[in-house]
Amino acid sequence: MMRLPALALLVLLSACMVGPDYTPPTASLPAAWESPSASAERVESLAGWWRRFDDPVLTDLMERAARGNADVAQAAARLRQARALLGQQQAGTRPTLDGSASATRQRQTGADGRSSVAGDGAVVGNSFQAGFDATFELDVFGGARRAVESSSAEVQATRADLADTMLTLCGDVARSYVDLRAYQARLTVARETVDSRRDTLRLTEAMARAGTGTTLDAMRARAELESAEATIPPLEDGARQAMHRLAVLTGETPATVRAAVGTGGRVPRLAGTITPDPVLSVLDRRPDVRAAERRIAVATADIGVAEADRLPAVSLAGTVGLNASRLRSMTTLSTASVWSFGPQVDLPLFDAGRREAVVTEKTAIRDERIAAWRATVLTAIEEVENALTALDREKAHNAALTRTVAAYADALALAQVQYRAGLAAYLDVLDAQRSLATARDTLVQSDAALATAAVALFKALGGGWEPTP
Repeated sequence: MMRLPALALLVLLSACMVGPDYTPPTASLPAAWESPSASAERVESLAGWWRRFDDPVLTDLMERAARGNADVAQAAARLRQARALLGQQQAGTRPTLDGSASATRQRQTGADGRSSVAGDGAVVGNSFQAGFDATFELDVFGGARRAVESSSAEVQATRADLADTMLTLCGDVARSYVDLRAYQARLTVARETVDSRRDTLRLTEAMARAGTGTTLDAMRARAELESAEATIPPLEDGARQAMHRLAVLTGETPATVRAAVGTGGRVPRLAGTITPDPVLSVLDRRPDVRAAERRIAVATADIGVAEADRLPAVSLAGTVGLNASRLRSMTTLSTASVWSFGPQVDLPLFDAGRREAVVTEKTAIRDERIAAWRATVLTAIEEVENALTALDREKAHNAALTRTVAAYADALALAQVQYRAGLAAYLDVLDAQRSLATARDTLVQSDAALATAAVALFKALGGGWEPTP
């Protein structure tokens, strides 16, 4: 039987854990954002940021995507796998108990020729056995606890991966929806331009027949009409591709998405402004940064697992069994019984340096993940700074284009009046029409770029669905 001092020593040793304890990584961070539009105010919540575009169709698409997106389903399945693995590791730190039972009827030929049940010198009998086996591996050097620590950190990292998948999905749905509305709006502009060119063609042809215009003007008007009609097919193709992309993101058919979004609508426009909170708060919110940090914790705990594998392993095993020739005798005091209990020590003696190499490998993995975390942090800061600048500059660009469209509209109206009065050449009308059509198309593209820049900023700030508890 194990002596008390030896047992006390095992208990004392089981309180220690080999390997490095985890300490969060650090990086040099800017005190504030460089963009002049940034503020030091803290954003309370960015969850559901797409509702700030006040577009019910966009909100509906987000909810459809959350339910049906294949990437989200895969990320959720990986989270369940990580949780199951954590349960396996936690179970490994507890005792195991297995039961067994058997019933056997056997025949054994005798050599003395005595009578038997078989009548031919053989012995026929029954054997009933039942027992329990218990095993408990003492976590003397903390290897099992480090494995639990590693699996727990992996669950947290996988949960952050799911949040990052949702964040990416929200951004992709919003961008694809903006693209779709932009193509539809540009199609509207193109069709209105075609109608305007067709009206101009009828006017020039009528003036040529009346002798107040020229055939050349009519030919130029027809060429401009053909040119305007040629812009429509590429825009229709772009709208279809955006629709197909939304179908993939939501996990639905293109026909279902087409019925949900309709054939036209305005380009989403953000209501209000976006105020980013401090740098550290943004990094705390970003799921990719959280996932990278948690995987450093995984790698750190794995070093401890590898260190413990180099040291002796101690386990306690016990067996209790019963044996009888009759089933009803299994419950009597006369039943034959057997039991055993004792420790077992597995001592690694020689492995040609394999276990040491594993420790070196795990240490290198930890160092690699620290570097990956720092790169993720720098990328996150870059994305926020770029998104802030892009949104600020696109606002100015959009405002200038709005004024440009208004000016060209006035110029076209004046050119048409003067042309009908014979005070201006038809080339002046054509030039004004081209300029206005181009400016309107560019303004729609700027509206889309403005919405896309806002989406990029929300994504860079870590906005999305609320994290899963």
